[in-house]
Amino acid sequence: MGILKQLDFASYAYNSTVSGFPANRIARAGVVSPWSEGALNQFVWSDIFGTDTIPVTRKEAMSLPSVAVARGLILGALAGRPLRALRGNDYVDPQPTWLYRTDTDLPPWHRMAQTIDDLIFYGMSLWAVDRGAEGQIIDAIRVPWDRWEIDEDGEILVDGITPAADSVIYFPGPFEGLLNVAGRTIRGAVDLEASWAGRARTPAPAIILEEKEDNGMTQEEASSYVKAVAAARRDPDGTVMFVPYALSARLEGDSATDLMIEARNAVKLDIANFMNLPTAMLDAALPKASLNYETQEGRTESFIERLPFWTEPIEARLSMDDVCPRGQRIRFDASPHSNRPGGQVGPYTED
Repeated sequence: MGILKQLDFASYAYNSTVSGFPANRIARAGVVSPWSEGALNQFVWSDIFGTDTIPVTRKEAMSLPSVAVARGLILGALAGRPLRALRGNDYVDPQPTWLYRTDTDLPPWHRMAQTIDDLIFYGMSLWAVDRGAEGQIIDAIRVPWDRWEIDEDGEILVDGITPAADSVIYFPGPFEGLLNVAGRTIRGAVDLEASWAGRARTPAPAIILEEKEDNGMTQEEASSYVKAVAAARRDPDGTVMFVPYALSARLEGDSATDLMIEARNAVKLDIANFMNLPTAMLDAALPKASLNYETQEGRTESFIERLPFWTEPIEARLSMDDVCPRGQRIRFDASPHSNRPGGQVGPYTED
């Protein structure tokens, strides 16, 4: 029995993920881990070690529009590109079938999209493969992130078991992964999103309610006034409110109309730099001193020039001798209508 059937990826891929992608690594066998997504677990972890020690999760990162857009650009450009086996500059004929089809419920598009997703957020990915009688790969699928790990000795474990060396393909990414290198930026951006959302609810300056004389107002009475004023500010007619004689209202700060535009733009710049994307692709504005005119064609060309950062680690790994015969190499096919072996025109598609 091959590793694909043994681990039953077809059913697991749908039951344990959202839209085909895992939220993050989860605890196994009931053992609570600080890397799990549970709210109670994170609360306890932060109580002991502080909020800054909680590992940033993929869910947090994907809550940022700039991260979601950057990921979408990369997946949209690469996940649908067919893989080709070449010898020299010519297509291998016939092409290995695992390049363009699988025997599982997930098509090659999802396999590559999930692989790139792993490289973006975690900096590495893993495939499980089945091999034929001569040792050549006959099927491959990406291993869900929460089912594998690398132990202290550098050994790969799948469901806690060391798989056969020829049954998995380990993909090291082009960098350590967004969650590992951009944790502070992501955490700060999440706080920024929460801050501007709060300012949007009550965009007027902060209001300080002061008691004119010491009349023995209780905490309960003071809280009722604060809640009433807060509710009035969110009312469509909140620009006008009544303050009892016993209190005075003092405004602190200015009414912010920009809703932290510069700070949110800086997040776009940072995420674009972390993911090696042109800042213009995320609609991020450069500082005025760096502004230059750029056409749509120029933005697209700059984006395409940076895609090898993501494609070449995958191509290099798939071109090793344990994946394809010596003398062959595997590359992404970027042409919209590539020539198929046999004279037919058009990309390989799922059977």
